[in-house]
Amino acid sequence: MTVRTKFIAVIVLVNLAIVLAGVLIVPSLQSDERFEPSLRGRANRISMAVVINNALMEMHVQAESARRAEAAELDPEPALRRLDRELGALLGQLRFLSGSGDKDIAALRTLVDARGQEIRELINAPASDERISRLSEITLELQHRAGRRLASVLERDNASGLSGSLQEFSRLRGQLGLALASVAGALLLTLVLSVLAYRRLVRPLGAVTGSLNAVLTGHAPSRSLEETQDEFGDIVRAIHKLQAQADHIRRIAYVDPGTGLPNRNSLDVELREVRRVRPIDGSHGLLLLGVSTYASLRSGFGLRLAETVMRAASERLHALDVLPTTLFRIDPDTLAILVDRGTAEAVTRADLKRVTAEALSRLSTPIEIEEQRFLLGVAAGAAVYPDDARDAEEYVNVCIEALRLARQSGAGDLRFGERGHTHRLRKHLALAEQIRMGLREGQFVPFFQPIVDVQHKKVVSAEILVRWRQPDGRVVLPGEFIPIAESSEIIRDMTRTVLVQACRSVRAWSERGFKLNVSFNLSAKLLSPAVLQMVRDALRDSGLPPAQLVAEITETALVGNLDEAEEILHALRAIGVKLALDDFGTGYSSISHLYRFDIDRIKIDPVVSRAAAQNDRAAEIIRSMSELARRVGMSMVVEGVETEEDALRLRDLGCAVQQGFLYSRAMPEEQFIEWSRAFESQANAA
Repeated sequence: MTVRTKFIAVIVLVNLAIVLAGVLIVPSLQSDERFEPSLRGRANRISMAVVINNALMEMHVQAESARRAEAAELDPEPALRRLDRELGALLGQLRFLSGSGDKDIAALRTLVDARGQEIRELINAPASDERISRLSEITLELQHRAGRRLASVLERDNASGLSGSLQEFSRLRGQLGLALASVAGALLLTLVLSVLAYRRLVRPLGAVTGSLNAVLTGHAPSRSLEETQDEFGDIVRAIHKLQAQADHIRRIAYVDPGTGLPNRNSLDVELREVRRVRPIDGSHGLLLLGVSTYASLRSGFGLRLAETVMRAASERLHALDVLPTTLFRIDPDTLAILVDRGTAEAVTRADLKRVTAEALSRLSTPIEIEEQRFLLGVAAGAAVYPDDARDAEEYVNVCIEALRLARQSGAGDLRFGERGHTHRLRKHLALAEQIRMGLREGQFVPFFQPIVDVQHKKVVSAEILVRWRQPDGRVVLPGEFIPIAESSEIIRDMTRTVLVQACRSVRAWSERGFKLNVSFNLSAKLLSPAVLQMVRDALRDSGLPPAQLVAEITETALVGNLDEAEEILHALRAIGVKLALDDFGTGYSSISHLYRFDIDRIKIDPVVSRAAAQNDRAAEIIRSMSELARRVGMSMVVEGVETEEDALRLRDLGCAVQQGFLYSRAMPEEQFIEWSRAFESQANAA
């Protein structure tokens, strides 16, 4: 039997029980229809009798009032008028008194009519003591005689009414008993049907609902489920299929398919559970192992082989230490090891170093897959909770940052995370967003640091340096925002914005008779084909001749990127932009860069400039470089000049073009023009 048929059968049987009870109750309701009119008639006669009796009494009272007024030689007419009105009311009430076949009621009407006629005649007769006394006697007599008649009627009505009521109540009790029996039978039938419905419908439905909720929340369904041959059985079979799908989804969500290890979601759940169970004394360590060779394995040999290598690596990391360890794979190239002592003893950095050493040792031997041997490059980042992190999210982030630093140092390195990394990262992101907003609102402006020819006392060039002028007037120096800008694409937007403004300013200076070239810094982040379009746009929008623009590039930006850098620098030369090699003399200085990239200007690093002022050998090197630059047609600028002594010594060495705080720091546009004119005016005056 299907669930639908069971449900319909229960409804039909319950309705039949209700109908049967109703059929038995209806006759008891019909008895009220026969008994009620009789009771209402008797009640009306009682009410009318009371009213008539009151009227008779009031008539006698008015007659007595008239007699007393006559005796006191007062006017009895008001009392007589009231008597007449009461008589009219009495006659009217008698007409509505029920019981037309009742002899007592007929005799009462005859008596009242006769005495009423006599009373009206006396009322209308001339006034006299005899008339008034007669009225009092007649009303008193009428009150007594009519009262006896009314009492007889009421006594008879009460007797017959009581007998009839007892008979009706007796019949009603019998019918009510039958009705109660039918209701009890209906209730009993309903109870039986309810028990049947609970066993066949409600209980299976509850089991199905509970099992469905259990499956949806990740738990196993109830074992009491039975696959019956009805709709509930279909639902149970569907729940079993849903459970299988949920298990599959759970495996996808919490298990890494390549290695079979718990994944990042499982690690997050585990960390939250440890903190929940042991919120105070729950000390444990987390170790991340980054396999740097995974990406090359995947691109060179394919995903299948790379995953096989990671699976083999994970198999080597089981049971690393006497401490309980749990292995996870949180990224394609990252394995995580959770070290937990429980509440017995805290995990220390020494424990993590020991576990890391064992893990690196096991992974140091090549892994052989399909007759090929692969040596893995592994770096490690670690942290201890709660020493290095406040919550699970910060815990993992601190380890990731430590792993990033370890990877920069090379394979085999271990770095520990520090508390506050997440705060610094959020501060970094917030400042990056402020920089973007500042770019949209035009808060980044060019400042200019002069480059002077001390031999001729003339400003020959300027270096463009960016400044962040905030709405409150405060100027932020590059050291606070350039590292953040260079870590993202913000540096390109910033350079584009400032370069366009600077080129427009230089063009305006030329129109005012103050012509010089300006240089801008071309960092490694900017050394890409995009810089070509950036420079073209700045020159086109400003109208500045390309020969007045100099691109400064540091030698460190060329390292490891020589071919692409050569192509971009030659393209800049083709546009007409001049090239300068910045910070020459330190780091990766190479004479080949001077001719390979067709350099127009070299800028001597401040370290070398200051050394030349104090060291004879360094001074001769500077003198030789100055002579070399002059011979090959390049200009040379010494940076970092801060004292008059250094300036004179460098001038004597042939370095007439100088830049440094001795002359000026970077200035906004108008201040730079004023300073330049003042500098040249002082030279002319001297």
